[in-house]
Amino acid sequence: MTEVISIEQIYEELKMIERTMATKEDVKALADTIGILSNPETMLRINESEKAIKEGKVKEVTSVQDMLDEIKE
Repeated sequence: MTEVISIEQIYEELKMIERTMATKEDVKALADTIGILSNPETMLRINESEKAIKEGKVKEVTSVQDMLDEIKE
């Protein structure tokens, strides 16, 4: 005997699938993350930056002029 499935059951199943699906944005973000993590130079700079932050070697920049002044130094 064939099982009967209601439209409501199909709808609920589709909603469950939709909740677990990855969006195009999710896939793009994952690809970007993989690109960053697989680039040794980028990872080295990130790690150096994190170390500098932990050591307090940071300057507060509150304006575009602050940024331009920092670049000139």
